[in-house]
Amino acid sequence: MLGESALWDAESGRLLWVDILSGLIFARDLVGGPIASLQLDCTVGAVALRESGGLIAATGRGLLTCDVDTGVVTTLAEIEPERAGNRMNDGAVDPAGRFWFGSMDLAEVDGTGALYNRTPDGRVRKVLDSIICSNGPAWSPDGTTMYHVDSGRRLITAYEFDVACGQVGAGRIFVDDTSSPWFPDGVTVDAEGYVWNCKWDGGLLVRYAPDGSIDRALKVPVPRPTRCAFVGPELDQMAITSARVGLTDPQLEQAPLSGRVLLTEPGVRGLPASRHAG
Repeated sequence: MLGESALWDAESGRLLWVDILSGLIFARDLVGGPIASLQLDCTVGAVALRESGGLIAATGRGLLTCDVDTGVVTTLAEIEPERAGNRMNDGAVDPAGRFWFGSMDLAEVDGTGALYNRTPDGRVRKVLDSIICSNGPAWSPDGTTMYHVDSGRRLITAYEFDVACGQVGAGRIFVDDTSSPWFPDGVTVDAEGYVWNCKWDGGLLVRYAPDGSIDRALKVPVPRPTRCAFVGPELDQMAITSARVGLTDPQLEQAPLSGRVLLTEPGVRGLPASRHAG
C-alpha cells in the first residue's frame, strides 16, 4: 500500500524495503527467488543496516532492532509518545554511522514532525523540529552537505554538515516545489554528488546537480514514487518504491504497477549504504 525505505544490503546481496501501513519489512535478491518478510505489530517508516547485523527500524512503537531472517525484534527506544497524531517516516545512516529518522503529521497539515538521530552509543537527540512530513536525509559524497525533505512544505533543504560530530549547520533551499503539482518525497545521492528525488503525485524521478539545477527527469509508470536507492553489486541499478494508497480505481487502472518496486538503469553509480554503528 505504501512502499518506502528502499535499501541495498551489499553483504547479503538483497534489496530491502517496507510497506509502512502494513508494518511489513521485505527482502529479496534482484534475480528472482522468494521474498522474505517480517511482520511487525506497528507501522514501519524506515529501516537501515547495522554493523552488528540485522536492521534498525523507525516504527510506530519507536526504534527497534530486527532481523528479517530470524524474526527477532528488540525495542530500543520510545519516540514521540506524546504526539499521537504523528508517525515515523523515512530515515538513513550518515557516513559516521548515526541513524537519522523523521516523523510526520498524519494529517500532513501541521508542523508536528521532527528529525532525530541515534548515535553509536545509543543516545537519541532531536535535530530539527516543526516538520510536516520528514523524508530523507541523504549526504553528499564528501559528507559536508545533508539534504532533507519536508514533503508537506514541498521543500528540499541543503544543510551544512559536520560528519565528525553530526552537527547540522546553516540551511539553504535546494529545491522549491511549492508551485508544482507534486510533492518531493524520498531522496538519494549518487557517486557524482547529484541528488535524486521522487515526486509524489508527479510520476517522476528528478536528478539535480549540486547547485540545485535539474539535470534530468525520468518518468515512471506510477504516480506516487516514494523512495529511490542504488542497488546491485556495482550499484549501477536503481530501485524505486511506490504507493497505491489514496489512489482511485480509475487511477489504479491507468497505473496498475502502483505499490510495486520498480527497477531501472540510471546510467550512473550510487554510494554504498552506511551501517548504523549502534
